[in-house]
Amino acid sequence: MVFRSTGVLNLAQGQMAMLSAYIAVVFAAGADPGVAFSGWLTPFATPWPTWAAVAGAVVVSAAVGALLEYTVIRPMRGDPVPTIGATLGLYLLIGVFVVKHFGGRQRFLGSPFPQEHTDRFIIGGARLWFDTIGLTLTMLAAIGLLALIQRTTKVGLAFRAITSNRDSSALVGIRVEWVVMGGWAVAAALGGLAGGLIAGELNVRPDMMERLLIFGLAAATLGGLRSPALALAGGYLFAFAETMMAGYVGFIDSQVTLVWALGVLIVVLSVRPSGLLSRKAA
Repeated sequence: MVFRSTGVLNLAQGQMAMLSAYIAVVFAAGADPGVAFSGWLTPFATPWPTWAAVAGAVVVSAAVGALLEYTVIRPMRGDPVPTIGATLGLYLLIGVFVVKHFGGRQRFLGSPFPQEHTDRFIIGGARLWFDTIGLTLTMLAAIGLLALIQRTTKVGLAFRAITSNRDSSALVGIRVEWVVMGGWAVAAALGGLAGGLIAGELNVRPDMMERLLIFGLAAATLGGLRSPALALAGGYLFAFAETMMAGYVGFIDSQVTLVWALGVLIVVLSVRPSGLLSRKAA
């Protein structure tokens, strides 16, 4: 969403999702003195259930995204190079903030979905865990709701108009700056939802989203950054290819798959910058 409304990649998206996971930890901790800010953001210093902590973190993340757009991104006036530099600065700043206040050790945040060893389906010998299914369905539902809003509401129409031509949108009365701020808020909320849900799988730590950010950028670039549906398709295609390589090529390990992701990113940007699955090359 940020790319479609501004033409600039938000390099801090992963760090914002990681920060959201820590915010969820704060909500879930209650008055635990071992967690920074515990009891300060949580009313009555009462621990929240995991699902409520994740929901609260999504709301806070949306507010943080809107604030960052207003204070950091908007003054750049749409200039791509300074804006990318600003998102890189946010990437570093958020990382330093988290390490300073929460430390470098892992924090635990349970999944809002069942996680016991018996909570699974077995289909054809494959094990499908309830929490993985719940995470996938939740993110698909969120993306589907976002797509529905974009296609059927006035806000969605304004957003699509801005992605097509910002200057013309301003001339017909669309408040471009407010819509862009809303795009940042929604993108931060989606990232916060992903961070809170993934925390149940990875645990919460400062580097939890770094690999996912690289894989996500590679997958979105493969599909095309201007279409959420194509970006999602690119993600599934990339994940399928990575899984096949890891399963059938013996020397492929986790570190090599990271190199593979970077290689895909470089090749696609060189050959077809608009994405292999997009209709039109840049």
